[in-house]
Amino acid sequence: MLENFGSYLKRRRRDNGLTQDRLALALSCHSTTLGGIDSVTISRWERGTTEPTLERQRHVIHFFQDDADQVLPFRSARPNLLSPEQSVGYLIRHYLNSPKLGSKVGTFPEKENRKYEVCHLSGSDVDDPFIELILDYDHSIFEAGLPVSHELLHGWIGHSNVLSVVSTKFSHYFGHLIALPLAEDIYWRLIHGEMEEAEIRNSDIVPPEEPHGLYIYSLYGASKIAAALLLIEMAHYAGKYLESIRHIGGLCATSDGARLARSFHLQPGHVGPEVAHGPVRYQGREVQYLTYTAPLASILKDAGLRRILPLH
Repeated sequence: MLENFGSYLKRRRRDNGLTQDRLALALSCHSTTLGGIDSVTISRWERGTTEPTLERQRHVIHFFQDDADQVLPFRSARPNLLSPEQSVGYLIRHYLNSPKLGSKVGTFPEKENRKYEVCHLSGSDVDDPFIELILDYDHSIFEAGLPVSHELLHGWIGHSNVLSVVSTKFSHYFGHLIALPLAEDIYWRLIHGEMEEAEIRNSDIVPPEEPHGLYIYSLYGASKIAAALLLIEMAHYAGKYLESIRHIGGLCATSDGARLARSFHLQPGHVGPEVAHGPVRYQGREVQYLTYTAPLASILKDAGLRRILPLH
């Protein structure tokens, strides 16, 4: 579980037997970046009334001789974690919009998060229409040499449906998220293009409580609101299984997907794979396929994303 900076500071101060006065003096002497702070500042930091900059946080961590890569990122100490409604708007404004293009995902015109529902697929026969829509979407933008079949996707969802989600509006399909907690060796084989998605077996999917790479098989939002709701589902998952998620990534089959991946600080992992029938044009342009990945700890260095991470 992520710790906020104030809790870390109070814990390490007490571990070292320091009062707030003595710690303020020691920090001021330790670094010019921390020069001039006093016990009032220390008290405010510990109570979460104010938070120092990331640079100052790093100097404090260095003072206690801790490894910053192990300690960071900190959870926001501010009590105003966003409500679900606020989180949707926040994601749309800061992560799903592009100043140059006007939009990264979803062009359906709407302003309010009304009449949307997010439902988890169960792997039962009732899900078949949604599974067909998901496969139609995937096969329309990416002709894999070994395509994922209806039976295979149905089996994945039946085995692990924790992030098998469909967004609907007035009961109509508006997008989906299929993400699988995979054993780390399988995750990296997919990211490095050493195996096809259709080669994923149920035995490769691990319980979310175990160390894993979260592989996003398919993500689509027909509107920005639908996309934001699906991403919030992933944030809930990340908040719940923070200790066991090592990396998050997947295959981006469109330039929109690549822009979205970069918005969440994912980095290219592998160019490819080659499509079965040569170059593919999508929405009037030739598409390049890339896998993207990043450690969860690196993604959560983004303070904005930590704001939508729920407490568990």
